Amino acid sequence: MRQPLIRLAYPDIREEDIARAVEVLRSGMLVQGKNVAAFERKLSSFSDLPHAVAVSSGTAALHMALQALGIGRGDTVLAPAFTFPATANVIEAIGAETALCDVDPTTYVITPEAVAERIASLEGRRLKAVMVVHEFGCPARIAEIARLCQRNRLFLIEDAACALGSIADGRHPGFYGDIACVSFHPRKAITTGEGGAILTQRKDIADKIFSLRNHGMVYGNEGMDFQYAGLNYRLTDFQAALGLGQLERFGDELVRRRELAAVYQRDLRNANGVTLPQIPEGHSLQSFMVIMDAAVSRKDLIAAMLDAGIESNLGAQALNCLTYYQRKYGLKEDTCPVATRLYRSGLVLPLYGRLTSGDVVEVCSTLRRILPLVNAPQRDRSCGTKK
Repeated sequence: MRQPLIRLAYPDIREEDIARAVEVLRSGMLVQGKNVAAFERKLSSFSDLPHAVAVSSGTAALHMALQALGIGRGDTVLAPAFTFPATANVIEAIGAETALCDVDPTTYVITPEAVAERIASLEGRRLKAVMVVHEFGCPARIAEIARLCQRNRLFLIEDAACALGSIADGRHPGFYGDIACVSFHPRKAITTGEGGAILTQRKDIADKIFSLRNHGMVYGNEGMDFQYAGLNYRLTDFQAALGLGQLERFGDELVRRRELAAVYQRDLRNANGVTLPQIPEGHSLQSFMVIMDAAVSRKDLIAAMLDAGIESNLGAQALNCLTYYQRKYGLKEDTCPVATRLYRSGLVLPLYGRLTSGDVVEVCSTLRRILPLVNAPQRDRSCGTKK
C-alpha cells in the first residue's frame, strides 16, 4: 500500500491562527489595520531591528527597496546568478540594468571575493547597489560585503525572502544592509498566503516605504498629501492575523528544521551521486537542497520520488539560463557556471517542522534506492518553479 504523501513544504497554520483570521473577516475591517501593526512590531522585535514594514509580497518589498534608494534608469545593480527571478525582475522593472555574480558551489550564495571581482569588472558602469540573496536561508558573509559596499559607495540590499530567522555575522538580515526584504509566500517557514516585509535600521527608508506601499500617501498638518508615485502594496489585516501566531512559535520551528537537516546530513553523507550543502551557523533552513550528479535525470528522479509518495523539486533558477536575460545581456550557460550547475542539478527535499525524523529517514532511503534507476545519457533540462 502506498505510503501517505510527504509534501515538499507545509505551512505551520494551526486552528488558533485560522480563528484569528476569521475574527478579522467577521469584523468587516479587512484592510491594513491593527493586526498589521502588531505583526510589524513582532517582526521588529524578532529581528532586533527598529523598523519593519509589512507589504503584499516579497517582490513588492524588493521593488520598493529600490524605489526608496532612488535607483532607476541608467543605474546598474549587482545580483547573484542563482536565485528566483524576482530578485532581478524588480531591477529590470524600475529600468535599471542587472549585472550577475556567480555563487559558491556549497553554500549557493555570493561571496565577498566574487563581489569584489565583479565590482572591479563593472568599472565605467553606473553601479549603485549590490543585492545579496541569503538563498534557502543560508547567511552570506554579509559584514565583509557591507564593507565592500561602503568603500565603493554602494547601497546594500539583502534579499532575505527565504531568510527570516537567519543570523548573518551575528545579526539578522537588515542589520548590515540598508534594507532586508523577507517573504511570507506559502513555501516560506511563515506564511500569510502572499506577503512580505522590509526590515531596516534606517528610519528614512522605513518612512518612505510606509508611504510608497499606500499610493505615496503622507499625512501632515494640512491633511493627506501624495508625495511619491506609490502603489498599493498593503498587506491585509486578516493576512497579518494569520501570521501572528506563526511568528510567536517561529523559534521552535527553526530549532526543528535544524534537527531535521542534521538527519539529512547524516543519512545522505555517503550517498552516491549526491553532494550535500554546507550549512553554516545561522542558517534558517527554509529549504534543503542537494546537488545530483550530472548523469542523474532530475526529471525522472522527481517523478519516481512522487510515485513513492515523496515530493521534491528544483531549487532556484540560474538567471543566465533564462530567455529574458540571455536575450537582453547576451548571457550563456557558461557565463555563471556554478549557478548553471545548481539550476540543472539541484534537488530540494522536504523540510518543515511537521516532519518527523522518521519521515526524513524515509526520504533519504527512497532517494538512495531510486538514484541508480534514473541515470540519463544527456543533461537533464527539466524546468520548474521555486514557488
